Amino acid sequence: KEPPLTQDEEIILREQGGYVGNLRSGWKLGHLYLTNKRLFLFQPAGIIFETPLSNITNVTIEERNFVFRRKNTICISYKQMETGRTSKVWIIMANLETWRKKIYGMALLKIDEETVDRVAAELNGESREILWYLWQKGHATIDELAAVVAAPTHMDILLKIRKIINPTAERIIGSPILAFEKSKIDCETGEKILFSWWLAGRERPGERREETLVDILDEGDHIDVVMELLGVQEEDILLKMGKDKLTISANTLNKKYHEEISLPAEVNTGEFTKKYNNNILEVRLEKLTNCSLKTAGQR
Repeated sequence: KEPPLTQDEEIILREQGGYVGNLRSGWKLGHLYLTNKRLFLFQPAGIIFETPLSNITNVTIEERNFVFRRKNTICISYKQMETGRTSKVWIIMANLETWRKKIYGMALLKIDEETVDRVAAELNGESREILWYLWQKGHATIDELAAVVAAPTHMDILLKIRKIINPTAERIIGSPILAFEKSKIDCETGEKILFSWWLAGRERPGERREETLVDILDEGDHIDVVMELLGVQEEDILLKMGKDKLTISANTLNKKYHEEISLPAEVNTGEFTKKYNNNILEVRLEKLTNCSLKTAGQR
């Protein structure tokens, strides 16, 4: 039995292993999955732990007791979806370092031009050319990379990546900077790219972040705020009122929403209505009138 995956979710790593969320409780065994969206432990009865990659805040190696022996484990610090509080879990599997590098690269590593420049400064000419080409283009097949430096064989490129570029990056930034993907969606074009090398990390030049649609309508005596919240349960929507600012927060498994909206006029923070239907949130805020201003001043 395989776990259900969401749309466009792909399995990156899968291995038998264990998880513990409370050091006073026992280890739970099952299959650990790392996808392009989340980390979770799956048992035949279902998923017993999961966290979106975007909620992971730290990845370290720690020794823990496992079957009467001290063994290295991966400690994952993450923000809970419900409360936003930071929690920890410990996971263990045979290929520990492979998982640590991959989780770190996908969840925490951020590649910007300064990072690339730091790594490139330690490389020789052809390795530097390969890295800067991938920074500019985002991804490339091994044929493309061989053409960039006129390499005689594909093996020359693989050796440069595995023996020079990635070890240099690990020494400088703590993680490989290039990763091979059999299949991955280019966020900029929506195209599925097959059998290519990519810059590791979540950010690339030209990568477009999905923008939340927000409209603010001034209707004279009140203000309507309309916001698109895809895949959110109404009970998970949090509103925080200020006299001239509205903050809207909500979490789903794959996305966190947090919008601070400046309002065109002061509003009565005690009088508002909200409606959520078909992924659209509508909030109506009553403007402060002279009468309400006097009432507020008497409190």
